[in-house]
Amino acid sequence: MANAQKKTVLADEYLSRLKYLQADFENYKKMVARERKMYEMCATEELIKRLLPLIDTLEAGIASAKQCEDLTSFVNGIELLYQDLMAELSKEGLKPIKAVGEKFDPYKHEVTMTVIDDDLPEDTILEELEKGYTLGTKVIRTSKVGISKKAAPAPL
Repeated sequence: MANAQKKTVLADEYLSRLKYLQADFENYKKMVARERKMYEMCATEELIKRLLPLIDTLEAGIASAKQCEDLTSFVNGIELLYQDLMAELSKEGLKPIKAVGEKFDPYKHEVTMTVIDDDLPEDTILEELEKGYTLGTKVIRTSKVGISKKAAPAPL
């Protein structure tokens, strides 16, 4: 067999191996994507299973509120339900972002209004208009806040 023929046979063999490896890699990527989707579905299922009792409680509370005239006990029930919901979500890593009294942080807060206040340091958060949340270390919703600003000096 000539040297050129050996090289051609070797090149064909390498090309064939490369095609098999490429096909194996594509199959691996598809398998990993399927496994990830299954993992996400299982994680979501577990969270929803833990939230179902809260839905049941909420439904019972709504039915009770339609028959009851005691607004205080209804409000207390809603507060307890809120606490239970936040406890379950905190197990998943959800945390509210601290706002009022804190210094404005553009990564965590979104300014929706400013208030002139010379008594406080500039960019102090005075009011939280909508709560923000982090999931783990990621901000998933910024807090909408009102911040303090110093009055502009009067022109000379």
